[in-house]
Amino acid sequence: MSSAKQSATWDLQLRQLLLPKLDHDASECEDAIACDTHTARFAVADGATEAFHAQKWAKNLAEHWVSNESTLTLEEFRKWVTEEGQELRDSWNGLTLSWYSEEKARAGSFAAFVGVELDLKTDVPSWQAIALGDACLLHCRGGALLKSLPVSRSECFNSAPVLVASNCALHESTMQSVVIDSGSCENGDVLLLMSDAAAAWCLQRFEHGDFDADFLTARTDEDLNRFFDEERQAGRIRNDDLAVVRIEIKRRIS
Repeated sequence: MSSAKQSATWDLQLRQLLLPKLDHDASECEDAIACDTHTARFAVADGATEAFHAQKWAKNLAEHWVSNESTLTLEEFRKWVTEEGQELRDSWNGLTLSWYSEEKARAGSFAAFVGVELDLKTDVPSWQAIALGDACLLHCRGGALLKSLPVSRSECFNSAPVLVASNCALHESTMQSVVIDSGSCENGDVLLLMSDAAAAWCLQRFEHGDFDADFLTARTDEDLNRFFDEERQAGRIRNDDLAVVRIEIKRRIS
């Protein structure tokens, strides 16, 4: 995508949150966020904890997808993931591994992924998204949830989602679960990219009629961190890494 996706009419207001599990250091977080306002591409990836080099795989997927131009069709996405997986495996060459780590390396790495690209060059902004796993995109307007993908209900999250695999031998089965969708936006619409624990919490709040899409903008970073720590301590959010990107589409004031 070129900078033609940008517009003198529309602006993007961003807020990001990336938190490790409770009582863990930030360096241990296996969620990843990548944003590029110039190309209007944004991504969240969530590395599977038990997988080999899951943190690196999630970071590669998020950062490299945002910097890539052609990954919004299933064919493009599959080709791109295959190349990323080979690059990850190549980075393991020369490592001295225990037998246990060698077994994990042979299986490869896994991560949930969601990426969205916005087109702001027209009077009606639009988005295209691609996702695999249980990292989600939520499209909000006012107090309503217009769309959630690839998971649409809080009770649909489970412990064994189909994930993006670095091992291309698994793609024949895993790529069948890729979700591709699109939508149009109005002034003030909010897109939320979230890893699974945050998305499940958010959807449950929507289902109970008490979610405020502006909650991320009404608090300082310190207050947000404290809020989510308290939500996890109370069991309202599963104690997991949390990644959230809030994108608000605003008409520029001339």
